[in-house]
Amino acid sequence: MFVEDRDEQIARDRADGVVSAREASCRRRGARAELALARRCAPGQADRHVGLAKALVHDLPSTLAALTSGELSEWRATIVARETACLSHEDRVEADRRLAGCLTSVGDRELAAAAHRASADLDAEALVHRRRKAVASRNVSVRPAADGMAWLSVLGPLQDVVGAFAALKKAEQSRYVATGDPQVDAARAADERGRGAWMADTALELLSGRSEGQVQPVEVGLVMREEAIVRTSDSTDSADAGGAGDGDEVEVPGWGAMPGEMAREHLLRLCDAGTATWLRRLWTAPGGSDLVAMDSKRRLFSGVLRQLVQLRDATCRVPFCGAPIRDIDHVSPHAAGGETSAANALGGCQGHNLVKEAPGWRAEVTSTGLDPGGGPHEVILTTPTGSEYTCTAPPLLGHGRPGPRSRPPRAGEVTRRRPVNTVDTLDTTRSAIEVHFEGLLGAA
Repeated sequence: MFVEDRDEQIARDRADGVVSAREASCRRRGARAELALARRCAPGQADRHVGLAKALVHDLPSTLAALTSGELSEWRATIVARETACLSHEDRVEADRRLAGCLTSVGDRELAAAAHRASADLDAEALVHRRRKAVASRNVSVRPAADGMAWLSVLGPLQDVVGAFAALKKAEQSRYVATGDPQVDAARAADERGRGAWMADTALELLSGRSEGQVQPVEVGLVMREEAIVRTSDSTDSADAGGAGDGDEVEVPGWGAMPGEMAREHLLRLCDAGTATWLRRLWTAPGGSDLVAMDSKRRLFSGVLRQLVQLRDATCRVPFCGAPIRDIDHVSPHAAGGETSAANALGGCQGHNLVKEAPGWRAEVTSTGLDPGGGPHEVILTTPTGSEYTCTAPPLLGHGRPGPRSRPPRAGEVTRRRPVNTVDTLDTTRSAIEVHFEGLLGAA
Protein backbone atom coordinates (compact mmCIF):
# COMPACT_ATOMS: atom_id res chain seq x y z
CA MET A 1 0.00 0.00 0.00
CA PHE A 2 1.18 3.51 -0.82
CA VAL A 3 0.78 4.98 2.68
CA GLU A 4 2.11 1.91 4.47
CA ASP A 5 5.23 1.84 2.28
CA ARG A 6 5.71 5.55 2.85
CA ASP A 7 5.27 5.10 6.63
CA GLU A 8 7.84 2.30 6.68
CA GLN A 9 10.34 4.46 4.78
CA ILE A 10 9.72 7.38 7.17
CA ALA A 11 10.18 5.06 10.17
CA ARG A 12 13.50 3.80 8.78
CA ASP A 13 14.69 7.36 8.13
CA ARG A 14 13.69 8.34 11.66
CA ALA A 15 15.51 5.34 13.18
CA ASP A 16 18.62 6.11 11.15
CA GLY A 17 18.56 9.73 12.24
CA VAL A 18 18.03 11.01 8.70
CA VAL A 19 14.98 13.09 9.70
CA SER A 20 13.83 14.64 12.96
CA ALA A 21 10.63 13.66 14.78
CA ARG A 22 8.94 16.85 13.57
CA GLU A 23 9.90 16.27 9.95
CA ALA A 24 8.80 12.63 10.16
CA SER A 25 5.40 13.76 11.44
CA CYS A 26 5.10 16.27 8.59
CA ARG A 27 5.95 13.59 6.04
CA ARG A 28 3.33 11.20 7.42
CA ARG A 29 0.73 13.96 7.33
CA GLY A 30 1.74 14.81 3.79
CA ALA A 31 1.45 11.18 2.66
CA ARG A 32 -2.11 10.98 3.98
CA ALA A 33 -3.05 14.28 2.40
CA GLU A 34 -1.70 13.05 -0.94
CA LEU A 35 -3.72 9.84 -0.59
CA ALA A 36 -6.86 11.90 0.12
CA LEU A 37 -6.33 13.90 -3.07
CA ALA A 38 -5.79 10.71 -5.08
CA ARG A 39 -8.97 9.13 -3.67
CA ARG A 40 -10.87 12.42 -4.05
CA CYS A 41 -11.98 12.54 -0.43
CA ALA A 42 -11.36 14.55 2.74
CA PRO A 43 -8.16 13.86 4.74
CA GLY A 44 -10.12 12.51 7.71
CA GLN A 45 -11.90 10.04 5.45
CA ALA A 46 -8.57 9.00 3.92
CA ASP A 47 -7.22 8.32 7.42
CA ARG A 48 -10.18 6.04 8.08
CA HIS A 49 -9.55 4.24 4.79
CA VAL A 50 -5.90 3.69 5.74
CA GLY A 51 -6.81 2.44 9.23
CA LEU A 52 -9.42 0.07 7.85
CA ALA A 53 -7.06 -1.29 5.19
CA LYS A 54 -4.30 -1.98 7.72
CA ALA A 55 -6.71 -3.65 10.15
CA LEU A 56 -8.21 -5.89 7.45
CA VAL A 57 -4.85 -7.00 6.06
CA HIS A 58 -3.05 -7.61 9.36
CA ASP A 59 -5.70 -8.36 12.03
CA LEU A 60 -9.09 -9.32 10.51
CA PRO A 61 -8.63 -12.13 7.97
CA SER A 62 -12.21 -13.47 8.19
CA THR A 63 -13.66 -9.98 7.72
CA LEU A 64 -11.34 -9.35 4.77
CA ALA A 65 -12.35 -12.64 3.16
CA ALA A 66 -16.07 -11.81 3.50
CA LEU A 67 -15.47 -8.33 2.09
CA THR A 68 -13.44 -9.68 -0.84
CA SER A 69 -16.13 -12.23 -1.74
CA GLY A 70 -18.83 -9.53 -1.71
CA GLU A 71 -20.70 -11.03 1.26
CA LEU A 72 -19.84 -8.08 3.50
CA SER A 73 -20.14 -4.37 2.76
CA GLU A 74 -17.34 -1.89 3.41
CA TRP A 75 -19.41 -0.20 6.11
CA ARG A 76 -19.96 -3.46 8.01
CA ALA A 77 -16.23 -4.20 7.79
CA THR A 78 -15.64 -0.72 9.22
CA ILE A 79 -17.94 -1.55 12.15
CA VAL A 80 -15.87 -4.61 13.04
CA ALA A 81 -12.60 -2.67 12.73
CA ARG A 82 -13.96 0.21 14.82
CA GLU A 83 -15.28 -1.91 17.68
CA THR A 84 -12.09 -3.98 17.96
CA ALA A 85 -9.60 -1.11 17.51
CA CYS A 86 -8.54 -1.14 21.18
CA LEU A 87 -7.40 -4.78 21.14
CA SER A 88 -3.91 -6.13 20.63
CA HIS A 89 -3.06 -8.01 17.44
CA GLU A 90 -3.60 -11.42 19.03
CA ASP A 91 -6.91 -10.47 20.66
CA ARG A 92 -8.13 -8.82 17.47
CA VAL A 93 -7.45 -11.97 15.45
CA GLU A 94 -9.39 -13.98 18.04
CA ALA A 95 -12.30 -11.51 17.97
CA ASP A 96 -12.38 -11.78 14.19
CA ARG A 97 -12.54 -15.58 14.48
CA ARG A 98 -15.45 -15.36 16.94
CA LEU A 99 -17.37 -12.98 14.68
CA ALA A 100 -16.91 -15.04 11.53
CA GLY A 101 -20.19 -16.89 12.07
CA CYS A 102 -22.37 -13.77 12.28
CA LEU A 103 -20.65 -11.37 9.87
CA THR A 104 -23.24 -11.93 7.16
CA SER A 105 -26.28 -12.99 9.17
CA VAL A 106 -27.07 -10.09 11.53
CA GLY A 107 -27.87 -6.39 11.15
CA ASP A 108 -25.48 -3.49 11.63
CA ARG A 109 -26.46 -2.81 15.25
CA GLU A 110 -26.29 -6.48 16.16
CA LEU A 111 -22.86 -6.79 14.52
CA ALA A 112 -21.57 -3.76 16.42
CA ALA A 113 -22.92 -5.20 19.70
CA ALA A 114 -21.34 -8.59 19.00
CA ALA A 115 -17.94 -7.01 18.24
CA HIS A 116 -18.22 -4.93 21.39
CA ARG A 117 -18.98 -8.00 23.49
CA ALA A 118 -16.01 -9.84 22.02
CA SER A 119 -13.73 -6.90 22.82
CA ALA A 120 -15.00 -6.65 26.38
CA ASP A 121 -14.55 -10.39 26.89
CA LEU A 122 -11.01 -10.47 25.51
CA ASP A 123 -9.60 -7.29 27.11
CA ALA A 124 -11.95 -5.37 29.39
CA GLU A 125 -9.12 -3.15 30.66
CA ALA A 126 -8.30 -1.93 27.15
CA LEU A 127 -11.97 -1.10 26.61
CA VAL A 128 -12.11 0.91 29.83
CA HIS A 129 -8.94 2.80 28.85
CA ARG A 130 -10.44 3.53 25.44
CA ARG A 131 -13.59 5.02 26.97
CA ARG A 132 -11.62 7.18 29.38
CA LYS A 133 -9.48 8.44 26.53
CA ALA A 134 -12.59 9.20 24.45
CA VAL A 135 -13.68 11.85 26.98
CA ALA A 136 -10.92 14.11 25.66
CA SER A 137 -12.61 14.14 22.23
CA ARG A 138 -15.82 15.77 23.48
CA ASN A 139 -16.92 18.61 21.22
CA VAL A 140 -19.81 20.48 19.64
CA SER A 141 -20.31 20.41 15.87
CA VAL A 142 -22.76 21.70 13.27
CA ARG A 143 -23.63 20.16 9.92
CA PRO A 144 -26.25 21.17 7.37
CA ALA A 145 -29.46 19.18 6.93
CA ALA A 146 -32.12 19.12 4.24
CA ASP A 147 -34.68 21.89 3.67
CA GLY A 148 -32.69 24.72 5.25
CA MET A 149 -32.26 22.93 8.58
CA ALA A 150 -29.08 22.01 10.44
CA TRP A 151 -27.91 19.53 13.07
CA LEU A 152 -26.29 20.75 16.29
CA SER A 153 -24.45 17.81 17.86
CA VAL A 154 -22.91 17.62 21.32
CA LEU A 155 -20.46 14.76 21.88
CA GLY A 156 -19.80 14.19 25.56
CA PRO A 157 -19.76 11.58 28.32
CA LEU A 158 -22.89 9.42 28.28
CA GLN A 159 -24.06 10.36 31.76
CA ASP A 160 -23.72 14.11 31.12
CA VAL A 161 -25.51 14.06 27.77
CA VAL A 162 -28.32 11.85 29.09
CA GLY A 163 -28.65 14.11 32.14
CA ALA A 164 -28.94 17.23 29.97
CA PHE A 165 -31.58 15.59 27.80
CA ALA A 166 -33.52 14.47 30.88
CA ALA A 167 -33.50 18.03 32.27
CA LEU A 168 -34.80 19.40 28.98
CA LYS A 169 -37.47 16.72 28.83
CA LYS A 170 -38.56 17.49 32.40
CA ALA A 171 -38.81 21.20 31.55
CA GLU A 172 -41.03 20.34 28.59
CA GLN A 173 -43.34 18.23 30.73
CA SER A 174 -43.71 21.05 33.28
CA ARG A 175 -45.45 23.28 30.73
CA TYR A 176 -48.60 21.18 31.22
CA VAL A 177 -48.67 21.95 34.95
CA ALA A 178 -50.86 24.90 36.01
CA THR A 179 -48.97 27.77 37.63
CA GLY A 180 -51.95 29.70 38.99
CA ASP A 181 -51.10 32.71 36.84
CA PRO A 182 -53.97 33.10 34.32
CA GLN A 183 -51.80 34.83 31.74
CA VAL A 184 -49.02 32.23 31.87
CA ASP A 185 -51.47 29.32 31.86
CA ALA A 186 -53.35 30.80 28.89
CA ALA A 187 -50.10 31.23 26.92
CA ARG A 188 -49.14 27.62 27.65
CA ALA A 189 -52.54 26.35 26.60
CA ALA A 190 -52.30 28.25 23.32
CA ASP A 191 -48.87 26.77 22.57
CA GLU A 192 -49.50 24.07 19.95
CA ARG A 193 -45.89 22.99 19.49
CA GLY A 194 -45.08 19.32 19.88
CA ARG A 195 -42.56 17.95 22.36
CA GLY A 196 -39.67 17.85 19.89
CA ALA A 197 -40.31 21.35 18.56
CA TRP A 198 -40.61 22.82 22.06
CA MET A 199 -37.41 21.16 23.28
CA ALA A 200 -35.51 22.26 20.17
CA ASP A 201 -36.76 25.86 20.44
CA THR A 202 -35.88 26.04 24.13
CA ALA A 203 -32.37 24.65 23.65
CA LEU A 204 -31.65 26.97 20.71
CA GLU A 205 -32.98 30.03 22.55
CA LEU A 206 -30.57 29.35 25.40
CA LEU A 207 -27.59 28.61 23.14
CA SER A 208 -28.02 30.98 20.19
CA GLY A 209 -28.50 34.22 22.08
CA ARG A 210 -32.13 34.76 21.10
CA SER A 211 -33.46 34.81 24.65
CA GLU A 212 -34.52 38.10 26.17
CA GLY A 213 -31.54 40.19 27.18
CA GLN A 214 -29.05 38.25 25.05
CA VAL A 215 -27.31 39.73 22.01
CA GLN A 216 -26.79 38.03 18.64
CA PRO A 217 -24.85 40.44 16.38
CA VAL A 218 -25.15 39.87 12.64
CA GLU A 219 -23.13 41.14 9.67
CA VAL A 220 -24.75 41.17 6.22
CA GLY A 221 -22.49 41.06 3.16
CA LEU A 222 -24.37 42.96 0.41
CA VAL A 223 -23.40 41.94 -3.14
CA MET A 224 -24.21 44.83 -5.47
CA ARG A 225 -25.22 43.75 -8.98
CA GLU A 226 -24.50 45.89 -12.00
CA GLU A 227 -28.26 46.28 -12.50
CA ALA A 228 -28.40 48.25 -9.24
CA ILE A 229 -26.52 51.07 -11.04
CA VAL A 230 -27.25 50.44 -14.73
CA ARG A 231 -30.76 49.12 -15.34
CA THR A 232 -30.84 46.89 -18.40
CA SER A 233 -33.63 45.09 -20.18
CA ASP A 234 -32.10 41.77 -19.12
CA SER A 235 -32.30 42.70 -15.47
CA THR A 236 -35.87 43.93 -15.92
CA ASP A 237 -36.89 40.70 -17.65
CA SER A 238 -35.27 38.55 -15.00
CA ALA A 239 -36.89 40.54 -12.22
CA ASP A 240 -40.29 40.22 -13.87
CA ALA A 241 -39.76 36.48 -14.23
CA GLY A 242 -38.64 36.11 -10.63
CA GLY A 243 -35.24 34.85 -11.78
CA ALA A 244 -31.72 35.63 -10.71
CA GLY A 245 -32.36 39.34 -10.82
CA ASP A 246 -34.93 39.40 -8.03
CA GLY A 247 -32.30 39.71 -5.28
CA ASP A 248 -33.10 36.34 -3.69
CA GLU A 249 -29.64 34.85 -4.04
CA VAL A 250 -28.63 34.61 -0.38
CA GLU A 251 -25.61 32.56 0.69
CA VAL A 252 -24.68 31.72 4.29
CA PRO A 253 -20.85 31.40 4.18
CA GLY A 254 -19.78 27.83 4.82
CA TRP A 255 -23.33 26.45 4.92
CA GLY A 256 -25.06 27.09 1.64
CA ALA A 257 -28.02 28.84 0.10
CA MET A 258 -31.03 30.34 1.86
CA PRO A 259 -34.16 31.75 0.19
CA GLY A 260 -34.16 35.54 0.27
CA GLU A 261 -37.59 35.64 1.92
CA MET A 262 -36.35 33.56 4.86
CA ALA A 263 -33.25 35.74 5.21
CA ARG A 264 -35.36 38.91 5.29
CA GLU A 265 -37.69 37.43 7.90
CA HIS A 266 -34.72 36.52 10.09
CA LEU A 267 -33.20 40.00 9.79
CA LEU A 268 -36.53 41.62 10.63
CA ARG A 269 -36.80 39.48 13.77
CA LEU A 270 -33.30 40.55 14.80
CA CYS A 271 -34.04 44.21 14.12
CA ASP A 272 -37.29 44.00 16.10
CA ALA A 273 -35.32 42.52 19.00
CA GLY A 274 -32.83 45.38 18.91
CA THR A 275 -29.92 43.24 17.69
CA ALA A 276 -26.88 45.06 16.34
CA THR A 277 -26.64 44.54 12.56
CA TRP A 278 -23.81 45.62 10.23
CA LEU A 279 -23.95 45.98 6.45
CA ARG A 280 -20.77 45.47 4.41
CA ARG A 281 -20.51 45.86 0.62
CA LEU A 282 -18.82 43.12 -1.41
CA TRP A 283 -17.39 43.99 -4.83
CA THR A 284 -17.39 41.36 -7.57
CA ALA A 285 -15.88 40.92 -11.01
CA PRO A 286 -18.14 41.36 -14.07
CA GLY A 287 -20.75 38.62 -13.93
CA GLY A 288 -21.02 38.70 -10.15
CA SER A 289 -19.53 35.26 -9.44
CA ASP A 290 -16.02 36.11 -8.19
CA LEU A 291 -15.35 38.20 -5.07
CA VAL A 292 -12.53 40.70 -5.59
CA ALA A 293 -12.73 43.27 -2.76
CA MET A 294 -14.55 44.59 0.31
CA ASP A 295 -14.91 47.98 1.91
CA SER A 296 -11.34 48.12 3.25
CA LYS A 297 -8.10 46.16 3.55
CA ARG A 298 -5.35 45.55 6.09
CA ARG A 299 -1.75 44.41 5.73
CA LEU A 300 -2.06 41.18 7.76
CA PHE A 301 -4.51 38.33 7.20
CA SER A 302 -6.85 39.72 9.81
CA GLY A 303 -9.80 42.05 9.98
CA VAL A 304 -11.52 42.78 6.69
CA LEU A 305 -8.81 41.12 4.56
CA ARG A 306 -9.30 37.88 6.46
CA GLN A 307 -13.07 38.18 6.02
CA LEU A 308 -12.59 38.72 2.30
CA VAL A 309 -10.60 35.49 1.91
CA GLN A 310 -13.03 33.55 4.10
CA LEU A 311 -15.99 34.75 2.05
CA ARG A 312 -14.17 34.07 -1.23
CA ASP A 313 -12.97 30.55 -0.34
CA ALA A 314 -15.92 29.45 1.87
CA THR A 315 -14.18 26.21 2.96
CA CYS A 316 -10.70 24.70 2.70
CA ARG A 317 -9.60 25.26 -0.90
CA VAL A 318 -7.78 21.93 -1.27
CA PRO A 319 -10.00 19.73 -3.47
CA PHE A 320 -12.38 17.27 -1.80
CA CYS A 321 -11.58 18.51 1.74
CA GLY A 322 -14.55 20.74 2.57
CA ALA A 323 -13.36 21.41 6.13
CA PRO A 324 -13.97 24.82 7.73
CA ILE A 325 -11.28 27.43 7.17
CA ARG A 326 -8.96 27.69 10.17
CA ASP A 327 -5.89 29.39 8.69
CA ILE A 328 -5.31 32.03 6.02
CA ASP A 329 -1.84 31.43 4.61
CA HIS A 330 0.47 32.88 1.96
CA VAL A 331 0.55 30.81 -1.24
CA SER A 332 4.02 32.15 -1.96
CA PRO A 333 5.69 32.18 1.50
CA HIS A 334 6.21 35.55 3.12
CA ALA A 335 9.83 34.61 3.80
CA ALA A 336 10.33 34.17 0.06
CA GLY A 337 8.91 37.61 -0.70
CA GLY A 338 5.25 36.67 -1.03
CA GLU A 339 3.00 39.65 -0.43
CA THR A 340 0.17 39.75 2.09
CA SER A 341 -2.75 40.23 -0.27
CA ALA A 342 -5.94 38.56 -1.36
CA ALA A 343 -4.22 37.36 -4.53
CA ASN A 344 -1.52 35.55 -2.52
CA ALA A 345 -3.90 34.23 0.15
CA LEU A 346 -5.34 30.75 0.46
CA GLY A 347 -7.95 29.64 2.97
CA GLY A 348 -7.38 26.17 4.37
CA CYS A 349 -7.95 23.82 7.26
CA GLN A 350 -5.22 23.46 9.84
CA GLY A 351 -4.10 20.10 8.48
CA HIS A 352 -3.64 21.25 4.89
CA ASN A 353 -1.96 24.46 6.03
CA LEU A 354 0.73 22.33 7.69
CA VAL A 355 0.91 19.85 4.80
CA LYS A 356 1.57 22.64 2.30
CA GLU A 357 4.82 23.41 4.13
CA ALA A 358 6.05 19.79 4.09
CA PRO A 359 9.02 18.86 1.88
CA GLY A 360 8.07 18.25 -1.75
CA TRP A 361 4.82 20.24 -1.69
CA ARG A 362 4.52 23.39 -3.82
CA ALA A 363 1.78 25.94 -4.42
CA GLU A 364 1.57 28.60 -7.12
CA VAL A 365 -1.04 31.24 -7.93
CA THR A 366 -2.12 30.89 -11.56
CA SER A 367 -5.02 33.36 -11.45
CA THR A 368 -5.37 36.23 -9.00
CA GLY A 369 -9.13 36.47 -9.44
CA LEU A 370 -8.76 40.25 -9.65
CA ASP A 371 -8.37 40.62 -13.42
CA PRO A 372 -11.58 41.38 -15.35
CA GLY A 373 -12.50 38.28 -17.31
CA GLY A 374 -9.57 36.36 -15.82
CA GLY A 375 -11.76 33.96 -13.88
CA PRO A 376 -11.78 33.13 -10.17
CA HIS A 377 -8.76 32.90 -7.88
CA GLU A 378 -6.82 29.75 -8.71
CA VAL A 379 -3.86 27.95 -7.15
CA ILE A 380 -2.01 24.89 -8.49
CA LEU A 381 -0.99 22.51 -5.69
CA THR A 382 1.81 20.05 -6.53
CA THR A 383 2.41 16.95 -4.36
CA PRO A 384 5.78 15.23 -3.75
CA THR A 385 4.96 12.65 -6.46
CA GLY A 386 4.44 15.38 -9.04
CA SER A 387 0.65 15.21 -9.19
CA GLU A 388 -1.03 18.59 -9.68
CA TYR A 389 -4.38 19.65 -8.28
CA THR A 390 -6.23 22.86 -9.11
CA CYS A 391 -7.61 24.76 -6.13
CA THR A 392 -10.24 27.09 -7.57
CA ALA A 393 -12.26 29.54 -5.52
CA PRO A 394 -15.97 28.64 -5.65
CA PRO A 395 -18.55 31.09 -7.05
CA LEU A 396 -19.47 33.77 -4.54
CA LEU A 397 -23.03 32.47 -4.24
CA GLY A 398 -22.02 28.81 -4.41
CA HIS A 399 -22.20 26.10 -7.04
CA GLY A 400 -25.52 25.15 -8.58
CA ARG A 401 -26.55 28.64 -9.64
CA PRO A 402 -26.66 29.78 -13.28
CA GLY A 403 -23.57 31.53 -14.56
CA PRO A 404 -23.49 34.82 -16.46
CA ARG A 405 -26.08 34.62 -19.24
CA SER A 406 -25.17 35.35 -22.84
CA ARG A 407 -27.46 37.51 -25.02
CA PRO A 408 -27.35 39.07 -28.48
CA PRO A 409 -25.20 42.22 -28.63
CA ARG A 410 -26.97 45.57 -28.54
CA ALA A 411 -26.15 48.60 -30.65
CA GLY A 412 -22.73 49.93 -29.76
CA GLU A 413 -21.57 46.77 -27.98
CA VAL A 414 -18.37 45.05 -29.04
CA THR A 415 -18.25 41.26 -29.11
CA ARG A 416 -15.19 39.05 -28.85
CA ARG A 417 -14.52 36.92 -31.92
CA ARG A 418 -14.84 33.20 -31.31
CA PRO A 419 -13.40 30.30 -33.34
CA VAL A 420 -15.39 28.94 -36.28
CA ASN A 421 -18.50 26.88 -35.42
CA THR A 422 -18.95 28.61 -32.06
CA VAL A 423 -21.44 31.23 -30.96
CA ASP A 424 -20.31 34.82 -30.37
CA THR A 425 -20.88 35.91 -26.78
CA LEU A 426 -20.46 39.16 -24.96
CA ASP A 427 -16.92 40.07 -23.97
CA THR A 428 -16.94 39.17 -20.26
CA THR A 429 -13.85 41.30 -19.64
CA ARG A 430 -16.05 44.40 -19.87
CA SER A 431 -18.83 44.96 -17.39
CA ALA A 432 -22.29 46.27 -18.17
CA ILE A 433 -21.31 49.63 -16.66
CA GLU A 434 -18.40 50.03 -19.08
CA VAL A 435 -20.60 49.08 -22.02
CA HIS A 436 -23.27 51.54 -20.88
CA PHE A 437 -20.81 54.44 -20.60
CA GLU A 438 -19.27 53.61 -23.95
CA GLY A 439 -22.75 53.77 -25.48
CA LEU A 440 -23.30 57.20 -23.91
CA LEU A 441 -19.97 58.47 -25.25
CA GLY A 442 -20.80 57.12 -28.71
CA ALA A 443 -24.18 58.83 -28.65
CA ALA A 444 -22.54 62.10 -27.67
